[in-house]
Amino acid sequence: MKKAIFVLFSFFCIFFVSCGKKNIVLRISEVHSADYPTSLALSEFARLVEERTDGRIRIEVHSDARLFDDEADAVLALQEGKLDFARVSLSIASSLSPRLNVLILPYLYKDRAHQIRVLSSEAGRRVLDSVSEDGLNLECLCWYDSGSRSFYLKKEVHSASDMAGLKIRVQKNDFMVKLCSLLGSTGVSGISTNDVYRSILNGLVDGAENNIPTYQNVGDYQAALFYIRDEHVRIPDLLLVSQKTLAKLSKADVKIIRECALETEAFERELWLKKEAESEKIIRDAGNVIIELTDEEKATFFDALQPLYSEAEEKYGDYLSEIQKIE
Repeated sequence: MKKAIFVLFSFFCIFFVSCGKKNIVLRISEVHSADYPTSLALSEFARLVEERTDGRIRIEVHSDARLFDDEADAVLALQEGKLDFARVSLSIASSLSPRLNVLILPYLYKDRAHQIRVLSSEAGRRVLDSVSEDGLNLECLCWYDSGSRSFYLKKEVHSASDMAGLKIRVQKNDFMVKLCSLLGSTGVSGISTNDVYRSILNGLVDGAENNIPTYQNVGDYQAALFYIRDEHVRIPDLLLVSQKTLAKLSKADVKIIRECALETEAFERELWLKKEAESEKIIRDAGNVIIELTDEEKATFFDALQPLYSEAEEKYGDYLSEIQKIE
């Protein structure tokens, strides 16, 4: 009898202790579809965190723009503590932390492998970490590959001079607006990723600029038939976290979150390569034209965009010189 009472007492003790453990639910905003490489990487991040906290921390990944259809709005929600995580383009984050613009200068990277070396280097990490130093209530946990960005238009283009007079949808970033102006185009910001298709069809813009997976995934290839592979910039994506969220967690849990995020970088990069190949096949099969520029044609874009380097050297010369030394 005493043994039965003891077992019953022990059961209730365990029950009440377990009930007293507060489970934490956090949210991530993502504008891309659930099968997009960054969305899949975020799901892996959520899985790792839940596993390593024994289920105490659960992270909900809200893809398909279910929370925010504009990445800039997601960043604002992070700053205000209304959102925990967001996957956003570095271009969006750099509108608040201008030093990040050093990492998106046109033709800064020789190729994808060079970009990985730069962003994984001490100098690259220092620039990414500068987000948390600007009093923005933000921290960059890791970066994801998002390939090279090129222009896609309703007309064929072969040189920088062919861009004159065109209206191009760009991200909410003064740097990208300036980039278009140097090509004689007008950069139009304020159009969310999922509204670009309609904006092209309605004539609000003549085209946009992005990587091939996004061009295909959101359906823009059906509105703008020409993809001009000028590869003017390589803009990585960032996984940002609100510092207000981190302040609510224990040091041990914050450490787990940071470690899990970093582990998903290589995971996402592998997915990205597969997605690029799949997307290119889809748009080629649809009859779209991918214009492969010659070295001479691409040089016209490089030359036209050089003033952006002068501006960066003047403001962030130390960061830029370090990065340019990385082979």
